[in-house]
Amino acid sequence: MTYRALKYVATGLLTGDNKLPKEEDVLKALLGMALNYISNKCTVLNLMTLDKSDSIYRIGTGKHMQRRPDMPDGDDSELDIDEDLGYVAASLMASYVSEAKVALHQTRADTGIRDYNAKVNEVLESARLQKDGSYDL
Repeated sequence: MTYRALKYVATGLLTGDNKLPKEEDVLKALLGMALNYISNKCTVLNLMTLDKSDSIYRIGTGKHMQRRPDMPDGDDSELDIDEDLGYVAASLMASYVSEAKVALHQTRADTGIRDYNAKVNEVLESARLQKDGSYDL
């Protein structure tokens, strides 16, 4: 999902409610909060690394660590999280801005996180952990 698509989804979710801020710095701050929440609640597959020089957010499975997601450079930048989690980020951003539907957006985000974690757990359970800390997929 591109950063532009994320903003469109979050704007759509806020229809009839508070509007998404127009200031790019504010949007990126909201996205940063959402990415932090997601990184805390999920084992994000494309953020798993063995490289200790990355900006590490937390310890993952095996010898893996989870690096911090990069912020997008512009509207055409792909988000540095798995596609499914882009919608979770949009729901979280909407929950931060909403006046009338905070619980709805938060519940949608939490459901997306549970669904994503279930998929990741299936992948990791079917993979065999190797001695070097990598997975045999």
